[in-house]
Amino acid sequence: MAECRTIDLPRYAVGTQHSLKAWRFGAPGARPKVYIQAGIHADELPANLAAAKLLPLLQAAEAEGRIRGEIILVPVANPIGFNNVTLRAFNGRYHLPSGENYNRGFPDISDTVLEAIDGHMAEGPAADLALVRAEVGKALDAVQPGNEAQGLRLELMKMAHDADIVLDLHTDSDAELHLYLDEDHWPEAADLAALLDAKVVMFARASGGGPFEETIAWPYVRVREVYGADAIELPLTVVVELRGEHDTDHGLARQDAEALLRFLTVRGVVSGKAGAKAKAPKFTGMAGPFSATQTLRCPAAGILVFTAALGSTVKKGQVLAEIIDPLAAPEAAVAGRIKAAAKGRFFARSNQRLAWPGEVVGKVQCDRPLPERKGKLLYD
Repeated sequence: MAECRTIDLPRYAVGTQHSLKAWRFGAPGARPKVYIQAGIHADELPANLAAAKLLPLLQAAEAEGRIRGEIILVPVANPIGFNNVTLRAFNGRYHLPSGENYNRGFPDISDTVLEAIDGHMAEGPAADLALVRAEVGKALDAVQPGNEAQGLRLELMKMAHDADIVLDLHTDSDAELHLYLDEDHWPEAADLAALLDAKVVMFARASGGGPFEETIAWPYVRVREVYGADAIELPLTVVVELRGEHDTDHGLARQDAEALLRFLTVRGVVSGKAGAKAKAPKFTGMAGPFSATQTLRCPAAGILVFTAALGSTVKKGQVLAEIIDPLAAPEAAVAGRIKAAAKGRFFARSNQRLAWPGEVVGKVQCDRPLPERKGKLLYD
């Protein structure tokens, strides 16, 4: 039977207490294990809405005896951030007392794991994977969080660290549906991309800052680097960006929840009704490395005006946006232009129309890696 567990977080202030609610379906320890969370950035509400639509679908599947693996669903992964409302403005991206991005700084315990497994590997892929999972769990149990946000991150990692599949549901500012995942899972993960009708898939590993899905996978990545790719399986960890933050639509959320359930059926976590075999459609979007993702930055201050449509195919040098200075003379009103660095798809843009120098206001997935995209690729 499905169960809902409440996990209390470290108290930040006298008289306050935040807690996580995690739903578990299937038998504990059954495989495949799937972990799904929504809204670690608390202001990305379409992710929470999709999770809310997925919950009754999983409850029905549980009641019908169709859960073959173990599924953990956290519909609100950041209850702290739901309090981040100031003068009617909601910003759930940052922990206000510390200034930390909620989806950065997850604890890297990979060195501890490598030290613990030294001399104990080579028992076979299944046994070695079980060993690594156990040591990851022990290393997380030893971590002491320094504040409420760190306590939140730690509890999320403890639930997800030994999963076969981890789906981290987000939304962008204003965007088409897109995914981030490890290149080692492509093209096998095309089933998820196709079912969700993702327009762009980006291959990301160690992109900087310690986000959730990369940090969950990181100990396993390190083990494979040392012992070989055949030593253990790499968990499929995916950021699912469910369009834009204003897309709180019942129809879209229901569509996304049903697509996620079909994915779980394709992967054998949930059995199909009446013996029906679930099949994924063909992925028709654009897939490539995160180093091929152009982040559009404002060159000047002013009013942001996009001149290219979201979802359009753009050419190298094409003007995608203009920055207008309302105090300049007519002939100097355009204070700056943002251009495409290469041919690609304009798949994400900002809802904010006030421009200031250096602000990221959009993304283009280009048809080749960009020379400037090196080192830390993930902005805060």
